[in-house]
Amino acid sequence: MRVNVRLSWLAVLGVAAAPLTCSFPTDKSDEVFVVVVPSDSLAAHGILDRGRRDEVFARAYHRLSNGDSVQLTNIAFTWFSSNKNVATVEGGAEGSAEVTGVDTGFAQITARAVPFEKAQDGAATVRVADRFVIDSIRPLTIHYGDKLRLYGVRIQQLFGVSQGFGSLIPDIFSYTGNLEGLGYIDYWVPFPSTSAKPFYIGPGFFGSANDSITVDSTDLYEPNYALPSLIDINGNGGPRTFGGFPTLFFNPALYYEPYNPATDGPFAVDWYRFARTDTTQAITYILNSQVFDDTAFAYFADSVHFAGTNYSADGWLNSPGNGTYFCYGQTFFPLREQRTSSSIVALKTQTGPVMHILSNYGKDGPYSLIVVRGYLTVDRRFPPDKYEENDNWCRYADANFADSLGANPKQIKVGLFTPFRDSTLTIDNPNDIDWYRFRAVFSGFAGDTMLTIHAKSRPFGAIDQSDIDLYLMTATTFAQVGSSTNVGSAESLTVRYQPNAEYYLGVVDAANEPTRYSVCIQHGGPGISCIPPGSALTASIAPSVLRLPKAELRDVTTPPARLRGRLPIRRP
Repeated sequence: MRVNVRLSWLAVLGVAAAPLTCSFPTDKSDEVFVVVVPSDSLAAHGILDRGRRDEVFARAYHRLSNGDSVQLTNIAFTWFSSNKNVATVEGGAEGSAEVTGVDTGFAQITARAVPFEKAQDGAATVRVADRFVIDSIRPLTIHYGDKLRLYGVRIQQLFGVSQGFGSLIPDIFSYTGNLEGLGYIDYWVPFPSTSAKPFYIGPGFFGSANDSITVDSTDLYEPNYALPSLIDINGNGGPRTFGGFPTLFFNPALYYEPYNPATDGPFAVDWYRFARTDTTQAITYILNSQVFDDTAFAYFADSVHFAGTNYSADGWLNSPGNGTYFCYGQTFFPLREQRTSSSIVALKTQTGPVMHILSNYGKDGPYSLIVVRGYLTVDRRFPPDKYEENDNWCRYADANFADSLGANPKQIKVGLFTPFRDSTLTIDNPNDIDWYRFRAVFSGFAGDTMLTIHAKSRPFGAIDQSDIDLYLMTATTFAQVGSSTNVGSAESLTVRYQPNAEYYLGVVDAANEPTRYSVCIQHGGPGISCIPPGSALTASIAPSVLRLPKAELRDVTTPPARLRGRLPIRRP
């Protein structure tokens, strides 16, 4: 075993100067003191296993009148253990001693310099422990979504820990310590954990901890219905990753509490405000809930305010899967969109330094909330296309239309002899919406009055799981001009256009299924040859798509019946 003993450079000089500056201590000297240090392995582990051996080392020093110390050599030591039932000690050569762990507990190992009866003894405390021990757990009172810290011996070997009726979630990146000794690790406390002594299981051991934990029935961010919980996501994120991207925020143990109108306001809501100064980097927000009914909605917005009885969205708002979209006073409710308990909003850029997530729920249950730095897609075959970011019409699609210069311009102008065709487009995440703003350039010919749009998916195989729909809106008033909501992903619509007018084309994922797709926009009527470019692979529509509900008979700026009177967020 190795031992490190540090001496100052003054002490080293003092060895040579000793004959000139002081007298050598006599056997009665009280100027000698002993230091006992553990071996490197014993110091690193912090414990000695029962039945195992390790070493300690003694060194004697002479304290000089100027305050420095000089190590004395060739000193014999006598060794003692304060508790031989815990640890025994046997002296060795050159100040070393072997310590043997007998039983669990603490023992003080003492070394005495034999030649100097007035010398100060040296001692080190040695802990003898079993192969696995939970020493303590803190805090003793905790909320859902917060973390318990478990301290002990080889604590990382735990297979699982339960807290009452719930299973704790390990934060593997929190582990700190020595794999063969002392350390600690954190565990998230999720619903339905209850107050109790945690029960643990590992390789060859199990039992209950000594500490009893009281679990509060709310999560750590409550109350956050009238004011949002403020979360800073500046920085690079990590070291944890999710989907290959560094996490800026990660909590898998949040909780929708039972709704109490007397204390929780007019709606059951959890509200978060994420702040990030850098708006140029891609960010992905993921809310994954195990609560799913017809009153569970998640809203993502750049600005939300609480007005006593309702929330207002002043800028843009997306509620993917819920079929609710606001953009600076305009509303969009697609005719078909599948409900989902998970929401993923990936943004190439943000419109401002703040993102609000407001989750309105109908019953209690657990959920997780994750933010990563990067553009996460659930299927790597469907990366973001050139037009991302275009998840809303009023900010992103407008910004793309203004981009007419550079090597990769995004402005779309459709002329009589210059149709728009693109086969590289993607619905990159479930419930994604792509918005394109374009100008229908009038040719000057009297018969040039019609515009035809075709879109089709480009599946990788013989079965097409996707179903995309098309919506055409005027850019000036956001009035609905036309739509195509066929079963499957082969859509076509023809409209009479206004000369040099601008329009928004919305491509909506109706099946909760990412896909590649192509679009063609061309002057002319239904018979015009406007075949979207791309693969000519013929695929069968998946049975799941055939079972999707038909489009509702309403205008897309009018909310569906299921949402009327039940939306906590209103446009200003």
